[in-house]
Amino acid sequence: MKKLIAALLISLPFMIMAQTQGVIQYEETISFQIDLPEGMEEFKSQIPNSQKNKMNLTFTEEVALYEPAKSNEDPQDVTMGSEGGGMMIKMKFDMPENKTFTNISEGTMIEKQDFMGKKFLISGDVEKYKWKLTGEQEKVLDYVCQKATFQDSTRNLVAWFTPQIPVATGPGSISGLPGIILKLDRNDGERVVVATLVELKEIEKKTLKAPKKGKKVTQEEFQKIQDEKMKEMEEEFGGSGSRIIIRN
Repeated sequence: MKKLIAALLISLPFMIMAQTQGVIQYEETISFQIDLPEGMEEFKSQIPNSQKNKMNLTFTEEVALYEPAKSNEDPQDVTMGSEGGGMMIKMKFDMPENKTFTNISEGTMIEKQDFMGKKFLISGDVEKYKWKLTGEQEKVLDYVCQKATFQDSTRNLVAWFTPQIPVATGPGSISGLPGIILKLDRNDGERVVVATLVELKEIEKKTLKAPKKGKKVTQEEFQKIQDEKMKEMEEEFGGSGSRIIIRN
């Protein structure tokens, strides 16, 4: 807590004139972990090892909406074939229309997730991360950012936030710092999000709406649905060794 207060005092001159509304454009890079069945190792070089998406965070001091940018490219098709011309596999890397609406003032969120062709609305409280401030600084665009880290049994987060924009939000569901997050690294490069443009301007609150289409579930219920579906697929295909798995 002392470190947090110190960070706020250091940044106070910036916060006095700070803006608390606007739109931030991010580039999100997702790295794939590719598991191929035995005998298909030759195809690995033909599969992209990452995917880049453009995302927008529209925010006020009370609410925020993180969603795909309209400028995203069309889904990427990948056709793989052996040198002998025997086996051909076609894969499509699509950009799901996932959205995260956060009510900053109330500490709640609604997340729209596309999974296996179905839409889900996951609602609950904003997770409270026990961030650790390192004292390190880095400039992202024209903003001086401070480094914060969080780690538990499944996640290793490194966030760079700027007190020059004193809104406690960031990409997706990651938040809880005394400034907006402009750069985020999840699990050592598994998913990296970096701001490419910051536009501070007045936002009409009526334009920030929570997603409404999808089956309403809690985070625990959605996790159970994911686990059951993955187990069902493994049984259907006879185990993970008989199919191509791309994890992100």
